[in-house]
Parts: sequence; structure tokens; C-alpha cells
Amino acid sequence: MIGKLLSIQVGRVQHLTAPAAAQIDGRHPFWTSAIFKSPIKGAIQVSPTALADDQQADLNNHGGPDNIVLAYDAAHYPVWQRQLAIADLPFGSFGENFTVDGFTDESVCIGDIWRVGESLRLQVSQARQPCYKLARRLGQPLIVKLIKERGWGGWYLRVLDEGPAEAGMTITLEKRFHPDWPVATAVQIMYQRMVDPHRARQLAALPELSRRWKTELLE
Repeated sequence: MIGKLLSIQVGRVQHLTAPAAAQIDGRHPFWTSAIFKSPIKGAIQVSPTALADDQQADLNNHGGPDNIVLAYDAAHYPVWQRQLAIADLPFGSFGENFTVDGFTDESVCIGDIWRVGESLRLQVSQARQPCYKLARRLGQPLIVKLIKERGWGGWYLRVLDEGPAEAGMTITLEKRFHPDWPVATAVQIMYQRMVDPHRARQLAALPELSRRWKTELLE
């Protein structure tokens, strides 16, 4: 399986206010997030501890060695653009670092190892479960529900071998451990872990799964 890295985005922590959104989601109007990502030009260094110039606000649910890069399927963009009636929806709008072509939530599996360019090697660690911050980012109160229904949240990757990443690089699936565990399936099991504990334990048993997800699945 071969794809392409179309765009790279990074973001800094911002202190924001959303009084109108707060009336809808019932949360505090003041919020902190790094979900507003901007595209970069040229190469960026990706290490086992960080994607250069990228930050996370909620370190309990984001960041850490298992969640260095968030990837998202570029093919979802035109679908969302039509459904949400958003005229301008640039890459990075879903808070992802890597916007990719040739890989989908249904085809990417837990534990997959990617080679990006010549030296960077990444491993899929978990699916992504977006929260209310994405709804506020897009101004779309129903987007989290829609993503949950479709399993289109994207996926996180850890870094096995550090190196530079740059838009236009080829992404190659180097190794697959669990062909029966696509991230679209994994995220649905995470959502249903209380009603299907057997499947939750099966997912938690995957050695390559992130530590955060293992803990949540077994609680």
C-alpha cells in the first residue's frame, strides 16, 4: 500500500472564547486548544517526543509518545464540504498534522508501520475520538456525532525512527500486524466498550495499541 503526504499542519495553544457555542454545548465559553492548525512549507522534523512547532493543550487526552502525529484522509474533505455546506475547508480543518492520500480509516490498521520519505518511520497507535473542540473549530455542533457514526476521526501515530517530513513525500506501508483491526473498527469498539467488554479486551490486548487506550478499554 502506497500513498502520499499531501499537507502538514502544526498549531500552537490558543486561549479562545466562544459564547455562542457554549450555549449549544453547555460548556464554558472560555477554552484552550491547539486545534487550529496551519500548513507549513518545507520540511519539519518528527521525533519520538514531538512534531516540531506543534503543541497540545489537553495533555491528559492528547500528546505523549503514542500520539505524536494525527493523520486524516484527504478524501473525506469533499464529502464534508458538501454535507456541511462549508465553502472553504482547507487541509488541517480537522485538527490533523498529516493530511494523506491513499489511506483511509477503513484500510489503516492498528500497529501498521509507515515509512515516510527516506528515514521517518511511524506506527499507528490508535484511532482518534474528536471532542467538542472540533465542533467549535468548525462551527458545526453535529460534527462529532457525524464522525462517530462514520468512523472518520483519523488516527494517531508514534515515531519509531525520527526524520524529516515534507508535503509531497511518499508514504509506504512497511509492515502490517493486525489486518483485522482497522482504526474504523477500533474506534467503534472504544465507543461501545461498556456494552461489549469482550471485544474491548481483545482490542486492549494488541501490543501496539496506545497505553492511553489500553487503560480506558480495561477500566
